[in-house]
Amino acid sequence: MAANRLREIAGPDLYRRNPFRVVGLATNAKPAQVRAQRHLLLGALDLGSGGVAGDRRLPLPRPPSAQEVRTAFDSLERPDHRLVDELFWWWGEPGACGCPAEVHEEHDAAVEAHAKALDAETDEELWVDAADAWMDALDHPGFWDHVRHRTAALSDRRMDESTVDGLRAALPKALLAPQVALAGTEPALADLLDAWDLPAAVLDDARRTAAEPASRRIDELVDEVHSLLRTEVVHVAADRVDELPALADLLDRLAPHERYRWSAKQRNRVAVMLNNCGLALKSADRYRSADLLERALSYVVEESDRATIADNLAAAPAPSWPAVDLGRQGGTTRSPGYPVRTPDPLLPARWPSNLAVFALYVAAMTICVTGLLGAPTWVSVIATVLFSWAPMGVITSDWYRSLMSDVATFVVGGLAFVLGWSVVSSTPWDVLARFLWPGVAFSLVSPFVYALFADRQDRG
Repeated sequence: MAANRLREIAGPDLYRRNPFRVVGLATNAKPAQVRAQRHLLLGALDLGSGGVAGDRRLPLPRPPSAQEVRTAFDSLERPDHRLVDELFWWWGEPGACGCPAEVHEEHDAAVEAHAKALDAETDEELWVDAADAWMDALDHPGFWDHVRHRTAALSDRRMDESTVDGLRAALPKALLAPQVALAGTEPALADLLDAWDLPAAVLDDARRTAAEPASRRIDELVDEVHSLLRTEVVHVAADRVDELPALADLLDRLAPHERYRWSAKQRNRVAVMLNNCGLALKSADRYRSADLLERALSYVVEESDRATIADNLAAAPAPSWPAVDLGRQGGTTRSPGYPVRTPDPLLPARWPSNLAVFALYVAAMTICVTGLLGAPTWVSVIATVLFSWAPMGVITSDWYRSLMSDVATFVVGGLAFVLGWSVVSSTPWDVLARFLWPGVAFSLVSPFVYALFADRQDRG
């Protein structure tokens, strides 16, 4: 019970919500003193006659509310809660406990240093002082003798020596918990975790807990960027991947990748996604592509991936540039791989839908020029050639690539073929002849138009 209470209160408000600090009572106050103080303070609050003075040695940053005062007194009425709360407030002069004076002095110095560090939050010197003071207090053999005395004095049959053992096991992690909670927004506090002279496993667990939100966000963004690249929404993927380096930097402050394999793995995944977005952008924005590849090289951890990314950065743009597979983790546990193919708008698998777009374009131009405007066929041919960049803009657009999956492109192409065949078979030859020459002209110029269009994108 007490150990569970310890885990519940372990956070940045560990001392600010301590009942003894809120109501200004000593940790060895008798039940009658607690009841009298409750009647006095709550009566004054109900009458609106003034605020609560609280502790005089270390006052709260702000006066407590009436609800906070009531909550404090409720906690003091539960022996298991009170025992835990006593750990984090003044023990004062030794009394019936019979402790050596230095036990209480060292404990109270630790409480004061830790409470001041949490009130200030960002003062690194105070955090080091707090760690040193608590380690000194816990090193004294009389520390847990006092806790045993208080366990007996509170006279609750549910608390015995196992209660003391549970608190002893849970206290190191509880002392780190406030610092861990603040480290997400104040990464420097993670560096100061090593000031605590605690087992390496406890410190490593604390760093992993502090880094968990950043690591989880990296997982989410990597999956999102991978999904965008699969659907070839390249520019959106590149915008999203820009968030990854800052997260990798934060993760490295909280859990240095040179020290933790799991952190190195996450950093490498960031490098891989930067690399893959750089490859996907190479024909659309070569300068941004190069920037992403350079950043990938600065974050990569795995030597095999470093070599691949370096080659990608050094090589001239080519559709066959390799993409790194995130599943390659040097023989350790594998994570899902995210291979990325270089996007090619003229990919053979997309030809059925591309042909449907081209046929629709030629038909639309012919109908508009010869049908609606009544111009001769040669005018339709010229117009089809002049505006042949329009269908190329469609097949190279992100929205088109995202719509035309491997299945969709064959469905669209198949429907277009059936519809086109039915139209051709029922249309007189003299009408079809108007579409023939614009179609032939577009077939001849389209490779050159696409080459010019792709080159313009590459320079863009």
